[in-house]
Amino acid sequence: MTRGWTFGFAVSVVLLTEWALGEEALSARDANAAGHGSGPVASAAFDPGEGAAIERVPLAAPNPCELDELTAAPSRPVWTAGAQTTQCGSLETDYGWFWQGMGGGVRQTATAMSVRYGITPRLDVRWGIPAHLVQSGGESPDLTGVSDQTVSLTWRFMEQGTRVPAMALGYGFKIPTANPAKGFGTGYVDHQLAFIASRNVRKLHLDFNSVGTLAGCPDGHDPALLYGLVMSAPATRRMTWLLETVGGSQPGTADRLGQSLLGAQWTVRPWLVLDTAYTRAWTAGSPRQQFTVGWTWASRPRAVDLLREKATRVFAR
Repeated sequence: MTRGWTFGFAVSVVLLTEWALGEEALSARDANAAGHGSGPVASAAFDPGEGAAIERVPLAAPNPCELDELTAAPSRPVWTAGAQTTQCGSLETDYGWFWQGMGGGVRQTATAMSVRYGITPRLDVRWGIPAHLVQSGGESPDLTGVSDQTVSLTWRFMEQGTRVPAMALGYGFKIPTANPAKGFGTGYVDHQLAFIASRNVRKLHLDFNSVGTLAGCPDGHDPALLYGLVMSAPATRRMTWLLETVGGSQPGTADRLGQSLLGAQWTVRPWLVLDTAYTRAWTAGSPRQQFTVGWTWASRPRAVDLLREKATRVFAR
């Protein structure tokens, strides 16, 4: 119970900080517009008399959570996350199909899906829905089941500056829904804390992650630490190349993880991005190779807008 209250308090602090910063920025922007008298204006009062003065009032700035244009911020197909969060007020859904070579003639396929929602311009929440898993081949009978599911928050606390990258923090909570008897999960709760840094360098974009995991085990928790670095570069106006390297320790085993990924993203529309990637592991204790294809789709369902409006009215009282 103590951990739950601590986590709830931390989330409340982040939400209140985001709200305060948003209100401060909006007030400063309105004050600046009023002081300089620039931008679109509307007539508040009009006297048809000759030479009469017309009072000009600047139009209110648009709410960043209600913009009509949707832009996806895909996290697929790489493991390393970026500091860019889901667009405020947008619901992102990503789908993916994975093929993994497990060794000994055994192969595993998975169909994964996750949903993300932009709570504020710098904070989003993600639900990793249990994936459908199938293992086949080798001398063992085929196995089917589901993976664990996760719930996570990402908060970007610093924007990119002249000398500093954009930085964010992430927290993830794994809910054990997989069957340990089939080897699809451990049956224990895991906690993850991530530090994320992102920066544009000319035409290149770099994302760096340092992710600490406290994996549940019979003796309490087994710690592990992973590092990831991904570089993306434009190939054409719509296509982007991805090159990633990931390495570090793994919970539950003394084997280290080291793998490289080569992938691509294709922006069909700003709100629809297709992706594919090939991953090669260089260490034991993980699938030697993996191939994936999938897509990310951003939308703003009316039901989500109504829920947001209701929550806004409740907290504004």
